[in-house]
Amino acid sequence: YCPKPVSDRFAKVDAALAQWKAGNAITGSTTSSWSTHEWLHFLKNLPDTLSPGQMTALDELGKFTASGNSEIITAWGVIAIRNHYEKAYPKIETFLINTGRRKFLMPLYSELIKTPEGKKRAVSIYSKARPNYHFVAVSSLDKLLKQ
Repeated sequence: YCPKPVSDRFAKVDAALAQWKAGNAITGSTTSSWSTHEWLHFLKNLPDTLSPGQMTALDELGKFTASGNSEIITAWGVIAIRNHYEKAYPKIETFLINTGRRKFLMPLYSELIKTPEGKKRAVSIYSKARPNYHFVAVSSLDKLLKQ
């Protein structure tokens, strides 16, 4: 017999997400004690397509574009790229240039290359960042970007 851990923290995040999806605002008092894992759960369960107003409201709620957490920046960056949230583009570029871990690079570059404009941006950023990347990241990104 192995006891099953029980936590209501993700259930609370799911409840907040359901509230948000129903068109109700989420306040900072709801999210103030959320950990990185709770924020990631929230971000990963957002709808794929978000309006510019929703993107702005979400960024104001979670301060994702200003985050210093690589996990959050990566998850938010993918959402921002997918939804053309240009306010996050400078942060994403700086992050891609200054971060070398393949774990963080691949999702962002993979999302960027889905559109012709994004592919141009990806190649431009990669040309600046490539000298700083580890061999393993370079070999994966060379294949992804067909360099």
